[in-house]
Amino acid sequence: MAEQLKAATRTGDTVARLGGDEFALLLDSGEMPAAAEVVAGRIAALLTTPIRVGTDDVLVQASIGIALGQPPVDRPDGLLRDADLAMYLAKHNGKGRFEMFRPAMHEEAVGRLETAADLRRGIETNQLEVFYQPIIDVGTATTVGAEALVRWRHPTRGLVTPNEFIPVAEQTGLIIAVGKWVLREACRQVQSWRQSGIVDASCYISVNVSVRQFQDPGLLDEVDAAIGSSGLPTSAVVLEVTESIIMEDLDTALSRLHALKDLGLRLAIDDFGTGYSSLSYLRNFPMDVVKIDKSFIDRITLDPRGEAMVRGVIDLSRALGLTTIAGGVESEDQFTLLRALGCHGVQGFLFAEPIPAPEFADAMVPRGGAVPSPARFMTRTT
Repeated sequence: MAEQLKAATRTGDTVARLGGDEFALLLDSGEMPAAAEVVAGRIAALLTTPIRVGTDDVLVQASIGIALGQPPVDRPDGLLRDADLAMYLAKHNGKGRFEMFRPAMHEEAVGRLETAADLRRGIETNQLEVFYQPIIDVGTATTVGAEALVRWRHPTRGLVTPNEFIPVAEQTGLIIAVGKWVLREACRQVQSWRQSGIVDASCYISVNVSVRQFQDPGLLDEVDAAIGSSGLPTSAVVLEVTESIIMEDLDTALSRLHALKDLGLRLAIDDFGTGYSSLSYLRNFPMDVVKIDKSFIDRITLDPRGEAMVRGVIDLSRALGLTTIAGGVESEDQFTLLRALGCHGVQGFLFAEPIPAPEFADAMVPRGGAVPSPARFMTRTT
C-alpha cells in the first residue's frame, strides 16, 4: 500500500505511515485544493488494481480526508485532526472516496461527542423508551405482532429522534448497550401484554439488530438471556437484519444467522429492495420473513412497474416459504392492493405510528374490525 501511495504522489510530496492502516500525505506545492484533489483521485484510480499478496489478489479501498493549512496559522496537529474528520466523513459516505474538510465538521464532531456523552448518561438513568408499531395480518386485519423502536426522552431536548442519536451510538459502540436494553424491554413488555390479555398468545415482537450488534461476539448470549428472563417463547421473537449486515462478511453472517435460528427465534431481512436485493440470499440464508421497503410500497398504486416489483417479491418469497410484510402502508388503496397480491402482513400509519407502550392497546386493531382511518393516528406525536 505504501508503494502505491508513493507512486500516486509527486516529487517533493511526503508520504508517511501513521500506524495500522492509516497513512498521511503532505503536499506543499501546487494550487490548492485542486492539487490535493488530483492526488486523491490518482490514489483512488491506482487502487482499482488488486494488490498481489503471495498467491492472492487483494482489492484495497482508501477513504481519504483532505485538509488545507495556512502556515504559520495552522498547527500540524490541528491539520491532522481536520484531515481525520474529513476521512471519517468519507468512510461514512460510502468508503473508497475523498472528502474536503469544512469548518462545520469540527462543530459537528463536537456535537457528536456531546450527544454520545448525553446518551451514555441517558442509558444509565433510564431515559430510553421503546415505542411499538403494530404489525397487521392482511387476511384478518388484526394485530399479530409489533416492531420495537427505541426513542430517547432527553431531560432538556425532549423526545430525540433515532436519526439524531442512533448514528452516534453506532460510531461510539453505545449501540450494543442500547440494543441490549431494547431487546430485554421489548421481550418483557410483550410477555406482559400476552399474560394480561391485551394481545393474543400468538403475538410476537420484532426487534432490529444493528451492524455493531450483529458483529458483537456476545450477541447470542444477550439474545438468549433477554428471552429467558422475560419468559417469552423464543418463537415469539423476530430479529430484523438488513442486507448490508449480511454482506459485511458472508461466511460469518451465515454462521451467526444459523446460531440465532438454533435458539428457536425467527429472522427477518429488513428494508428488502434497497440493498443488494438478490433473492439468492433468501434461498441461502435461514430467513423467515421478508420486509418490503416503504419506497416500493409508495409506488404500488401509482406506477404499474412498482406494483409488478412488489408482486414479484411476494410471489418469489412465497415460493421459498417466506412470510412477507410491507412497511410504510399509509392508504387503504395500498392495503387493498397488498391483500390482493397475497402479502401476509403490513405496518404503517394507516394503522398506527410507533407509539409508547401505554398507548399500544388503543392502537390495536380489533379482531374482525374495519381498517381504521389513517387520521386517527396521524395526529399522535412521535
